[in-house]
Amino acid sequence: MTQPQREALFDLLALSIYADAHISLAEEDLVQQAFVKKGWKSELPKNLFIEESFARAREAAETDEGVFDYLNERAAVFTTNAAQKEVCDVVKKILESDGMAEDENEFFSLLTQSLPRVK
Repeated sequence: MTQPQREALFDLLALSIYADAHISLAEEDLVQQAFVKKGWKSELPKNLFIEESFARAREAAETDEGVFDYLNERAAVFTTNAAQKEVCDVVKKILESDGMAEDENEFFSLLTQSLPRVK
């Protein structure tokens, strides 16, 4: 995974946490694990990126249109079947960590629509 893809994945993860307006410890823990697993190869410190990512996610989550636009913008970075499947798998795992509410199911459906190569 490239650094721009890592950044887009973490932006999507941050947004996914706001899908049900409830941030659980399990979700937060899995996001941190994803950061460790995927690595970080940027001059921007990871902690600063995380703060900025959550700020962008909060702003996008204010409206349905904001969520839709942000999802599509960040998902556009993933152009291969494998990358799109990996994103779906990681996001779904985090959403399922505390049970998938209706809002989270809707979010995941929008995500898969923004990743057309996922099979």
